[in-house]
Amino acid sequence: MITRKMMASISGLTVIILILSIEKIKLSWEVRTLHNNYENFRVENENLKDLNLRLVTQYHIENSPASIEKAAKESLLMEKKNPKRITLNE
Repeated sequence: MITRKMMASISGLTVIILILSIEKIKLSWEVRTLHNNYENFRVENENLKDLNLRLVTQYHIENSPASIEKAAKESLLMEKKNPKRITLNE
């Protein structure tokens, strides 16, 4: 026959199994959420690397001597002076 002690221990074990099952579901949900966050961060990191490369390229293009000279000629109406000739009288 099933005694009171056996019934209490079976009920206790059933409750423990139920609690552990709920914890397993919560942990699997957290792992899935973290995996999705990791994938989102990885994609965002790739986008930021691409944007950084474009910005560095744009910086070097805009600060090149040819670009600065072109801007000086067009917007500031500056002209390149011809060098003076130096003659030596001996």
